[in-house]
Amino acid sequence: MKIVGLYGGQDPDGLTAQYLKAVLAGASGAQTEFVDLNQYVIRPDLPGQENPVLDELESKLAAADVWVLGSPTYFGTVAGQFKQFFDCFRHRMVRMTHDANTLPGKYKDKHYVSVSSCFASGLDNTFTHQIDATFTMIDKAMSAAGIHKVAELVLPGIWGMTAVPAKKLAQAQAVGAKLTAKKRKDDETLKRYILLFGMIAVMALATMGIQQLLPWTTSGFWLRYASFVIIFFVLLACILHYMTFVRHHRR
Repeated sequence: MKIVGLYGGQDPDGLTAQYLKAVLAGASGAQTEFVDLNQYVIRPDLPGQENPVLDELESKLAAADVWVLGSPTYFGTVAGQFKQFFDCFRHRMVRMTHDANTLPGKYKDKHYVSVSSCFASGLDNTFTHQIDATFTMIDKAMSAAGIHKVAELVLPGIWGMTAVPAKKLAQAQAVGAKLTAKKRKDDETLKRYILLFGMIAVMALATMGIQQLLPWTTSGFWLRYASFVIIFFVLLACILHYMTFVRHHRR
């Protein structure tokens, strides 16, 4: 197995880079490589012109089974060098149809791990979602290319931090170990449907229980219906927020 760590921040020895390298270090037995995008002058492909920089990066990514993608969060999104790479590399990652539909290209069914950091504290990041745009950008690019997400790692509260906490390094190394220790399942459609069914069943039961505690909400058909919809929506919104921002370890 080969794993490539692609880093797009300003400091290849900084906290985000250390966090990314910990994933590579944890992948015992795999061939790993850390790629610092600062070492490349990245420009888009132009008709009739060679592009040895993108050719080299394309070769590295094509040879890897897993990509570990790392960028600090600057002004709520990825670093400029990281974004420049994906903007220029887009046509090598996906296929465009004649009617502008985007389809997966040669990297389809590879896997990736996303890594980022931000100044916001863990609690602040959970509620203000300062790091979300970084992961959204990475996920959009990878989804378009047909590449499957394995995990995401967040290092919050880095203002004044001089080294990645041991707990976070251990977490990153554990993710790296899992990359080589188990077979990844790409099609989790059935699992998602079961999870959705369970979520709806629990929310419906909780809603009915709340209605029983508030008898006035069931005094008539339309009042029962309206109260059920409102309570169900509030509970569902709460659990979706939890699943999105807490369960995904963005703290």
